[in-house]
Amino acid sequence: MARAVVNKPSLLLLDESLSALDFKLRKQMQVELKELQRQLGITFVFVTHDQEEALSMSDRIVVMNSGKIEQVGTPKEIYENPKNLFVADFIGQINKIKADVLSQDDKSVKLLAYHQEIILKKQKDTLYKDEVVLVIRPEDFRVERKVQDVATSYHLKGTLHQIIYKGVTIDLMIEMEDGNFLHVSEFYNEDSDALTYKEGEELFVYWLEGWEVILEE
Repeated sequence: MARAVVNKPSLLLLDESLSALDFKLRKQMQVELKELQRQLGITFVFVTHDQEEALSMSDRIVVMNSGKIEQVGTPKEIYENPKNLFVADFIGQINKIKADVLSQDDKSVKLLAYHQEIILKKQKDTLYKDEVVLVIRPEDFRVERKVQDVATSYHLKGTLHQIIYKGVTIDLMIEMEDGNFLHVSEFYNEDSDALTYKEGEELFVYWLEGWEVILEE
């Protein structure tokens, strides 16, 4: 690194520079590299396959697929508004819910997923085909034993397949009627009902309107 920056280049390529380090040292070096970049004012092009590393270190992310640029944006834009399913699936974990398009106009689209009609605002000026995919992050789902009476929320019924306690979070795997699974990740607190759920119990998974991204295959 010292030899590379001594000539004050305008751009520095770092190709998987931290991949050989152990977890703690890698986290420490991520912070130090970011601080070094700010001090030097040199553009760092950091190549990585680590999604969390890309999100935490970058001002802008370029997601590539077989040498082709799929999307360029800030970490927030890439994570919350992926352009397509490849980007959505590449950055972080996602749930994919296939839905049939029943009708649509300039502002909204009516979908059918797991026997429930869902009316969502269009996120962009798009004429959707007959089928779309709702992309929802695990942390954007909530789980309850009863349907939440919230006008702007949508719920799907499933069966608890597995519950995993991770300390800060609790992961729930909900099996749907078609055999697919929805992954739910909730922050754990002592008042949470999550640890009282039993495998095989019927639960409702819900999310608030706007937490989903509508994409096509």
